[in-house]
Amino acid sequence: MPAPPRLLPLLGRLLVGGEIRRSPDHLRRIIPHLPSHPNLAAALSSLYFPLFPSSATFLHNLLIRASAASPSPRLSFAAFSSLLRSGYLPDHFTFPPLVKSASRLPSFQRTGAQVHAQAARRGFLADTFVVNSLLAMYAAFRDTASMRGVFESCAEVADVVSWNTVVFGYAKCGEIGNARRVFDEMPHRNGVSWSAMVGAYAAAGELDVAREMFDRMPAIGRNVVTWNLMVTEFARHGLLPLARKMFDEMPVRNLVSWNAMIRGYVMNGEMDGARELFDVMPEKDVVSWTCMISGYAQAGRYAQTLELFRTMQSHGDIRPNEVTMVSVLSACAHLTALEEGRWAHVFIDKHKMVLDNEFNLGAALIDMYAKCGRTDMATKIFHSLDQKNVSAWNALITGLAGNGDARRCIDVFEQMKMSEEKPDDITFVSVLTACAHAGLVDEGRQFFQSMSSACGVQPELKHYGCMIDLLGRAGLLDEAEELIWGMPMAPDVKLLVALLVLTKPWTNKAIITNATAQGYICKGPYDFLTEYDCFHLQHFIQAVLPSPSNLISQESRQYITVKVLI
Repeated sequence: MPAPPRLLPLLGRLLVGGEIRRSPDHLRRIIPHLPSHPNLAAALSSLYFPLFPSSATFLHNLLIRASAASPSPRLSFAAFSSLLRSGYLPDHFTFPPLVKSASRLPSFQRTGAQVHAQAARRGFLADTFVVNSLLAMYAAFRDTASMRGVFESCAEVADVVSWNTVVFGYAKCGEIGNARRVFDEMPHRNGVSWSAMVGAYAAAGELDVAREMFDRMPAIGRNVVTWNLMVTEFARHGLLPLARKMFDEMPVRNLVSWNAMIRGYVMNGEMDGARELFDVMPEKDVVSWTCMISGYAQAGRYAQTLELFRTMQSHGDIRPNEVTMVSVLSACAHLTALEEGRWAHVFIDKHKMVLDNEFNLGAALIDMYAKCGRTDMATKIFHSLDQKNVSAWNALITGLAGNGDARRCIDVFEQMKMSEEKPDDITFVSVLTACAHAGLVDEGRQFFQSMSSACGVQPELKHYGCMIDLLGRAGLLDEAEELIWGMPMAPDVKLLVALLVLTKPWTNKAIITNATAQGYICKGPYDFLTEYDCFHLQHFIQAVLPSPSNLISQESRQYITVKVLI
């Protein structure tokens, strides 16, 4: 990674002119830029920090603190090692950012414990800031035993932040009883303390207790953050009327309040309620727009997804982010709106959005092009990704399968098996579907049989459904029936109907008899088809109604008939 543009001229002037050797102030100006460039940081710290012995610890601390707040917290430990190797002593300012760096790296739990030991050996556990950083670290690691040990051994220096951190730590780990015990023992509580307990009960689903705690809060502590928390949790648990009641009762609302209520409507599929609130909110940010756009996409209202996105574009002060564009691409894919999808692709490139991060923007692009029939572009996007995660592989494999290109689908599948990413349940559905449509029976059998043995994926109903389809299309009905009755789980409606549709009329009686004997149908007025769609019911009625009355109950026979007529 190249050094940032501002750093190169500054560093060049200081080195050429020799100013960097004259005062530590010049190093102070450079240090904030160093965490992204560990080699440069190591060189400068080893060459120039020792030139200023009285400031060496301070300069190392600056580098540790800058690294702790950067995307590269590992550099903190290199800076700490450099400090010790150079013979300088850490002070009480050294440890809080060092501990923070450890807490940001889940694999550094052992390193965090070693830093704790260093702080203890050097006598810094008498410093409240050091203690609080250790409490937060163990809470982040979900190590409540070590957190409790630090808290109890350093009780004399604990402040309200210490107590709150322990309450938060227990709550985060689901230890509500311990969180409440510490809360009840607190000598002084503030709004954060109350919010921690309210949030703990709400997150655990104990909303009645959360509301009781909220009502008991001193008015001075019941701030907009706590109100937002209650609205969010009520909505998250599907209690929209209560969430809306809390929202309406809020004495002061901020943008987060509006977004929380809108998100609550979206999470519960109430898009009309969300839109009503969205249209009257006093100000909107990218979160507001993205929440609505994503909600429409998730609800299958793809035309409205694109319509709202166009409206968002007319507000030039708000730029869509990766999450927004994933939803837009999903809508384009489902509508096979290639021109809109191409425009979205140009927008993504123009704003240099990253395709291969946790937002799976690359996979969304692949899926869009594939669903629009442009597997060439889908393949091109796939090969352009530096990091190909399972979503990207699945998008291409599924796209090729959906376009009937079974051979290329299988080729990509074989490449995936040799990569770092391993096939999952979605991958196998796509590959088996491709085999079924192409009549590749032997390959389909092989892939199905290798799911658990070679890839550790246990076949589910959807995989058995693909195999029934594959065997049925090939006319291997006996094998299909043998497979369905040999499954480790009961077949669902779709599988049984698929088998009935594939078989000859005179064999339906045997299949129904077998299903009856195994307890899959004929259980009363609400048999296994009572809540299924009419398409499958119409197929099933042709097979069932002519069957003997002892094979299916009269109530079910009447229900199915009425259902089809409706």
